[in-house]
Amino acid sequence: MLGTGNDIVALAAIDVERSRQPKFYSKILCSSEQRIGTEFECQLPVENFVWLAWSVKESVYKFLQKFMPELVFSPTRIIIAKLEPGLGFEGTVAYKGIAQYYNYTLYFRTIIDKGYIFSVVNFSDDFTGTHWGIKQIESSGHAYQSYAVREFLLTDLHKLLPGNNFTIDKSQHGWPMIMNNDKEIPLPVSLAHHDRYIAYSFQLK
Repeated sequence: MLGTGNDIVALAAIDVERSRQPKFYSKILCSSEQRIGTEFECQLPVENFVWLAWSVKESVYKFLQKFMPELVFSPTRIIIAKLEPGLGFEGTVAYKGIAQYYNYTLYFRTIIDKGYIFSVVNFSDDFTGTHWGIKQIESSGHAYQSYAVREFLLTDLHKLLPGNNFTIDKSQHGWPMIMNNDKEIPLPVSLAHHDRYIAYSFQLK
């Protein structure tokens, strides 16, 4: 399946103490994931692991929803089966792993910066065709977030694929679609925003 899904969590907007409470994180993490979190406790604070898991699960949901429009988001049914350190860039740490939803297996990459946690998923462990962008914006207002992430994506798309007349529309089920001259093109895209951070991902063949 050709698709993409991403999510971003602004760390300034989370409640750290609440995130550490079992009553809260048990709604996000299943028991096997809680054991994985314990294994990473020395290098990943509990609250960061909880929101890493959330961002992965939200990304998986966005990916699969395009193939199963009636899918309902249920965090504990999307299971992180593997988590290991990945390759980050300056000022960040990174993780990679595998997430499972029943008989579906997806691969993820996660970046943790001092301001955010960002995850993107793919149906293959080969992310060479997956493009993403992350940006901090001036306002956390919902309307501005929605406008800013679309402009961010379109600007980068036009740089990568010049000479096209790209716009963004919304499907009848609510996910974004890339249009070229008012016709949908087979370029899977995912948008995310939280507080003053926005992010996109798209998948090229």
